[in-house]
Amino acid sequence: MAKKKKEMTGTQRHRKVVQHLLYSGLGGHGSVFFSLAEADKAGEFEYKAVFCGIEPLRQEYSDNCSRLAIPFEYVSKKKGLDVGVYWKLFRNFRRNSPETIFLHGVSFLMPAVWYKITRPSCKIIVRDTQAHHLKSKAEWFWLFFCFFFSKKIVVLTEASADGMRKKFGRWIFPDRLEIIPNGLNMEKYLPIAQPRANGALKIGMQSRLQPIKDHPTLLRAFKKLQDKWPASGMSLHIAGDGETMPAIKAMVGNLKLENSVHLHGMLDQDELLRFMHSLDIYVHATFGEMQSNSIMQAMACGLPVIASDVWGVNNMIIPGHNGILYREKDEDQLMLELEQLVLSAPKRSELGTRARKFAEEHYSNETMFARYRDLYLL
Repeated sequence: MAKKKKEMTGTQRHRKVVQHLLYSGLGGHGSVFFSLAEADKAGEFEYKAVFCGIEPLRQEYSDNCSRLAIPFEYVSKKKGLDVGVYWKLFRNFRRNSPETIFLHGVSFLMPAVWYKITRPSCKIIVRDTQAHHLKSKAEWFWLFFCFFFSKKIVVLTEASADGMRKKFGRWIFPDRLEIIPNGLNMEKYLPIAQPRANGALKIGMQSRLQPIKDHPTLLRAFKKLQDKWPASGMSLHIAGDGETMPAIKAMVGNLKLENSVHLHGMLDQDELLRFMHSLDIYVHATFGEMQSNSIMQAMACGLPVIASDVWGVNNMIIPGHNGILYREKDEDQLMLELEQLVLSAPKRSELGTRARKFAEEHYSNETMFARYRDLYLL
């Protein structure tokens, strides 16, 4: 266990303990957790964290916990069914004695329930962020039981809440559903201060590299755009890592894009911000999201955004106002939409300005924290 202690006043010693359980690898959970902690500027709650997963703990998560004086622990999980990890998590809860357990996912419900049996006053809050049409049977199974053991189940959109009501019908407690969109630290994710230098445009996407992201369509669209404008010098930049990295590398080679497509791998928060600031256009090719942190970050950075017209994305983008949507898997339409932005600096600027304003109004971490604060105090 790694901890960093700080001096507390008498008032602070009585702060409610909120324990977050997050995945240890790349994903949006960490961004939301640290955004919440940063928004608690008055230090109303004492945060503790346990990171669990088959992936090693990201150094960035460790560094952020130290920076914010948040005690944390990493629990390694074996691939597949690992009952032993439930016992380790239960023991972690017993040591930390939280008044609230905040689960960033449904699969670790059981150890939280075991702890609640020993401390009935503890509240369990579950944050469900997986797009419904991409959920496995196991995820639906655990989500169903969350309604019986959790104080609140937080979803990101009204569409997600409706999907749960339709799926479970009268078998759930609808009053336990809470809609709280994600939020970002708008003081950190700012548009680049200096105007971009003239020259070849940079197009980019950042995400976990997994089958639910549609990098193949992005690569084929970029190839067609490059073939049409061979002298443009434009480049495509992909940040992230994951199971589809080998397939993406192979496709880059097959399309002969080695000189214009750059794979940046996993980036920490500071590197990611620099990555976003280096781009002229942001593309998010995906088969579905609950609410995309990557799109929020791009909007907050004032980038023009083109994204798949799919569930969990089309509720964030108003076409022609704060971004552009293209038909899922339609590489020709994506190429045409990219071409319009590549050829029009005023349109890029206009969309980026509107995107930033939209992010300020809808995706502030302070607004998000105020909503979660009410749940902690229930």
